[in-house]
Amino acid sequence: MPAPDVPAGAPLYPSLRGKRAVVLGGSRGIGRAIALRLAREGCHVFVNFARSASAAEATAADCRAFGVEAATAQGDVGTAEEMAAVFKAVEAWGGCDILVNNAARGLERPRPAIEQRPKHLHSTMDVNVFGPWQASQLAVPMMEQRGGGSIVNLLSPGAFHYMPDYSAVGVSKGALASLTMYLAVELAPRGIRVNAVSAGWVEGSEGEHSLGNDTSEKVRPHVPAGRNVHGEDIAAAVAWICSAEAPMLVGQTLHLDGGFADSAWRAVLGG
Repeated sequence: MPAPDVPAGAPLYPSLRGKRAVVLGGSRGIGRAIALRLAREGCHVFVNFARSASAAEATAADCRAFGVEAATAQGDVGTAEEMAAVFKAVEAWGGCDILVNNAARGLERPRPAIEQRPKHLHSTMDVNVFGPWQASQLAVPMMEQRGGGSIVNLLSPGAFHYMPDYSAVGVSKGALASLTMYLAVELAPRGIRVNAVSAGWVEGSEGEHSLGNDTSEKVRPHVPAGRNVHGEDIAAAVAWICSAEAPMLVGQTLHLDGGFADSAWRAVLGG
């Protein structure tokens, strides 16, 4: 059963109304779902994109349909100069209460760990680890000026479990999980909560193009919840994490996989 592309219904978290959210990698897929959900909750949304200006503007336009402000800016998360320019634009736009580090790279060269190439490893780490690190450094002063904030890092099950031909992404996301902990402890006293979301297999994700279009069908029978994760599931988790309903959630990773990881041995041993 597909999740809706544009969320409908009344906002669930009044505390998010009027907040200013920056979604890195927000033009398509999971990032788009997050941007739309935050807009539904009344957040003004800043959509960062790397390549497709048209997709970013389409997402921003759909955000505006909820009656909020929305802006876009191009910038490669793995390039320090471009991220600095993006956050200058964010500052001029009005600042930042919420930062969602969704941009990712690495699936375009699936290889075993021992066969990974240095150039690919560096580009993956630049986007998946150093990009969120720098973005957090740039966003925090704005959050402090506005009385606090929330940072959400998007992880991957490959950070916690072995996945074939996934080493570059898995290791980088493992580093991002560690960074989440360090930032959480250091920033909580400053009124900024840092957490992460790690989804299971996301239906219709970029991973299907890299790891095989039949992966969704292979995974689905082993998900106790009966379906794969949708972008809207992740977006709902992000909205809750950033809201006043989760004040004591600090340094945690929410694992959204419908029970897949917990039931993995059943596929091997039966039962």
